[in-house]
Amino acid sequence: MAAFALSSCGSAAEKTTTQGDPSSSVVAGGATPTATASTEEASSPDAVTVEDYGFTQFPKSDFGPPVVTYGVIISNSGQQIATDVRVQIGIEDASGTVVDSRDEFIPAILPNTAVALAGANIEATGAKKMTVQALPGTYEDLEEESANFEVSKVKTRAQEFGSLKTTAAVASPFTKDLKDLQAVAIYKDAKGKVVGGDFTFLNFIPAKGKATVSIESYAGFKKAPAKTEVYIALTSLTLLE
Repeated sequence: MAAFALSSCGSAAEKTTTQGDPSSSVVAGGATPTATASTEEASSPDAVTVEDYGFTQFPKSDFGPPVVTYGVIISNSGQQIATDVRVQIGIEDASGTVVDSRDEFIPAILPNTAVALAGANIEATGAKKMTVQALPGTYEDLEEESANFEVSKVKTRAQEFGSLKTTAAVASPFTKDLKDLQAVAIYKDAKGKVVGGDFTFLNFIPAKGKATVSIESYAGFKKAPAKTEVYIALTSLTLLE
C-alpha cells in the first residue's frame, strides 16, 4: 500500500466513533449512520461515515428563482487517509419525485477529521426529503504523524438580498505549501440541524502558516444561521502538487 506523502507537525483532530454494518459497502446518510464501509480495498472498515446533512427550500422571490441549499458532513475516523470517496446526494418532493441530485467526488479525507459538501440547486422546488450515501474507495498510509487544518474565528453575517458571508482563519500544520484547497461553510440552526451551506476555493496556505477565507451564499437566508462550521479539504489539484 502506497504511503501518502504529506508531512505534518502534529495532530489537531477529535476522533469520532460509529457503529458498522460489515455487509454493506455503502455508507448511508443521516444524523445516525445506518451502514459503514467494508470493501476489499479498505483496510480501515467503518472509518468513512456520512455524519450529518440537511437542506432548506427557498421559494421564488423578487430577487431570484426558487433555490434549495444543502450541506453534508462526511468524516474519517480511521488512522489512514481515505481516498477516492464517491458521494450521491438526492433531493425529493413529498411524492418521492426527484427534485435534483448531485454526484460528488472527494479525492482525500485526512485521518480523524471531516470534510463537507455544500451548494445550491437553482430552480428546484418542492423539496421535502434528502438522501446521502457514500462509497469509500481506498485507504493509504501517511508517511508522518497525522494532522489536520485548524479553523478559527468563524463568523457569518447576513448581507443584502438574502445572501450570507462567512469569514474564517485557517492554520496549516503541514510542512509544505498547499494549493487549491476547498473551503465549505455548513449552516446550522439553533437545534444543531444542518440547514444548508456553500463553498469556495482557497488559493493556498503556506507551510505551517495561516490564511483567511471568505465564503458567500446567495440562497435566500434573511438572517445569519445560529451556527456556522467551516471545513477545509484537499482537492485533486492539491494532490497533484
